[in-house]
Amino acid sequence: MRPRAPRRERLPGAMAEMPMPLTGPGVDLQDRDHRPPGVWSLRLVSSASREKVRTDPSDFTARVVPGVELQRLRPYGALIAAAGSWGVATAVAKYAVDGIGAFTTLFIEVGTAASALWTTRLRLRPRRTVPLRHYLFLGLLEPVVAYGALDLGLQHTGAADAALLDGLQSAMVLVMGVVFIKEAVTRRSVAGVLVATVGAALLTGAHFTLSSSIGDALVLLGALGASASVIVVSRLAAEASALEITAYQFGFGFLFTIPVMAIVWGTGSEKVPGLAQLPHVAAAMAIGLVGFALGYLAYNYAVSHVAVGVAGMALNLIPLFGVVVAVLWLGEDLSTPKVIGGALILFGVFLFPYEADTESSKEPGKLALSEVTIPEETHL
Repeated sequence: MRPRAPRRERLPGAMAEMPMPLTGPGVDLQDRDHRPPGVWSLRLVSSASREKVRTDPSDFTARVVPGVELQRLRPYGALIAAAGSWGVATAVAKYAVDGIGAFTTLFIEVGTAASALWTTRLRLRPRRTVPLRHYLFLGLLEPVVAYGALDLGLQHTGAADAALLDGLQSAMVLVMGVVFIKEAVTRRSVAGVLVATVGAALLTGAHFTLSSSIGDALVLLGALGASASVIVVSRLAAEASALEITAYQFGFGFLFTIPVMAIVWGTGSEKVPGLAQLPHVAAAMAIGLVGFALGYLAYNYAVSHVAVGVAGMALNLIPLFGVVVAVLWLGEDLSTPKVIGGALILFGVFLFPYEADTESSKEPGKLALSEVTIPEETHL
C-alpha cells in the first residue's frame, strides 16, 4: 500500500506547491542557496516536544518550536529524589552502623538492593545490551571502592575531614566530564560548583586543616570512585536502560563484597548480627531498598538525560537533606553555619547553567539532533 502523501504547505512564489513532509517526531526543513535544487535538509528533534510550526518567507523554513513539557523536568525530579533518598539514608546509616558495624551495614545494604533490582529485572526478562565487563568495572567503582574506601577512611580520619573530601564529588564530576567526555564548562558552571561545595563544607561542619593521612587518602579515593561511576553510567546509558545498569551495578557490587565480609567476619573485626541486632539490620535493609535500589535507579535514569555536570551538582543536595532529617528526626541543633551552608548550596545549584542539557540528552531509543538530506519527492 502506498503511504499517504505528505501535507502541502502554502509558501511564497514557486515553492507554493512543494510537498513538505511534516510527519514524524519533529522536523526542520530548509532549502538554502548552497543546497542543490530539490534537496531539503531534515533535522530531527525530540519526539517529546510540543510541535508548533511556523514558516519564514526569507528561507522557506518550517521550524518546530518546542513548548515547555513536563517530561523535560522528570530527570531533575529524579535527581532531587535520589539526593533526598541518600540524605535520609545517611542519617539512618548512623543508627545501623552503631549497632552492626560499617562493613556489615554495607553488605546488607548492597545485598538488599541487588535482590530487589534483580527480582524486578527477571520479571521483565529484558535482554542485556552492554558487555558484562563494563558492568563489572562499574560495580567495582561503586559501591565497592566508593563505599569501601570511605568506610575504611573513616576509621583513620575525622568525620569533618571525610565530609569535606566527600563533598568534592561535584567538582570531580565536572572535571572528569571535561577530560573524558569533552563536556563544555562555563564560568557559571565553575562558580556554581564552588559555591555549592563551600556550602556543603559549612553544612557538614568540615574544616580546612586536612592532613596527608591514610584516612584522608582513602576517603578521597572513595570520592573519586563515586565520581568516575557517574562518567561510566553516562556512557552506558546510550545503550542500556537505567534498570539494567543499576541491577548489574549492584549485582557485581554484592559479589565483590562477599569475600570482603568473609575476611571481616572471619577475623572478628565485626560480628555476624544476631537477634539483638535485628532493628539495626532492618534499618540497613531499608537503606538498601530506598537509598540504594530506588535512589541509584532514579539517579542513573537522570544521568542518561542530563549533562554529567548537572548530575554532579545534585550530589551537593545530599548533605542538605541529611541535615534536615537529622534536625527533624534526630533532634540535632540547627546552627548558623548550617543555615548559611544550606543557603549557599541552593544558590550554587540555581547558579549552575542547565540550558544545554536537552541538547546533550542521551536517552536510548530516541534520535539525537541530526541532519540528513532527502529528495523533495520522497514520502515519509
